[in-house]
Amino acid sequence: MYKPKRPRRCDMPAPGTPLKVLVLNGSLKHGPELSNTEELATLVLDHMREHGAQGEIVRLADRRIPVGLGFRESEDDDWPAIVSALRAADIVILATPIWWGGRSSLMQRVIERMDALDEEYRADGRSALYNKVAGIVITGSEDGALSTMGSIMMVLTWMGFTLPPECAAYWVGEVGQPTSGDCAKRRMNEATQHMATNLARNLVYYAQLLKRHPLVPKAEVA
Repeated sequence: MYKPKRPRRCDMPAPGTPLKVLVLNGSLKHGPELSNTEELATLVLDHMREHGAQGEIVRLADRRIPVGLGFRESEDDDWPAIVSALRAADIVILATPIWWGGRSSLMQRVIERMDALDEEYRADGRSALYNKVAGIVITGSEDGALSTMGSIMMVLTWMGFTLPPECAAYWVGEVGQPTSGDCAKRRMNEATQHMATNLARNLVYYAQLLKRHPLVPKAEVA
């Protein structure tokens, strides 16, 4: 069981470092309909702005992301533009609702399409996702947050992302209750508020560290 941990400030390793944040929102709702997942992700992003980080949220339901494993699967494929944003970001947050105990189909699609980046890593020995810090935001009804979180963490670490301590924030509603009332309940939930604040602080902290001390694999000598 998660036990609330009251947020505390800390000395940052490189205050004032400009950082770019990319949030990939895997909600199945199209904009401008309210997305519980996007609301919680926005809360985390707001806390990160307090540390000088700036970013954007991409609602995947409003982008065309065909099935496939390549960088471009069709003429109107939006994935290459998302990859460009991934490459430019210092911090990436994967935000997903829970559907039947797991991540959304759109979040799964993102993970599948990132396989091209993993093949690039295998080919040249350097992940395009090295020196990028990742976090997770999850919302849903009933249960599944911890297992969904764990499976996404596994993907992120093997892809080359850096995962800081307390790298997730989540909200899970009551069994059998309509999700329309989740917003008000989540806003009053102390544990979720603390998680969002600590997640933002830790993402910025480790992103600043990696800016100062990046991991740079050297080419093999024949």
